[in-house]
Amino acid sequence: MKSQRIDPKDLFTVLITQLSSSAWSQLGMNPNPITGKRETNLEAAVMTIGILEAIQLKTVGNLNKSEDKFLSESVR
Repeated sequence: MKSQRIDPKDLFTVLITQLSSSAWSQLGMNPNPITGKRETNLEAAVMTIGILEAIQLKTVGNLNKSEDKFLSESVR
């Protein structure tokens, strides 16, 4: 199977989506993709949400409107 390359312009959105999805799973809101069970790991969730907040803080003024809105909604 040939792997598809992701357009570098889309990588920021992919990163935020992955982190946000991980946080939801760590909070027990989404089932674990491997076990299918809802599990909580609050320490990991705090860390993941902290990473999203750090990205938000460090990218102020460097994102386009849609990226900024997407990140803000992910952190909220």
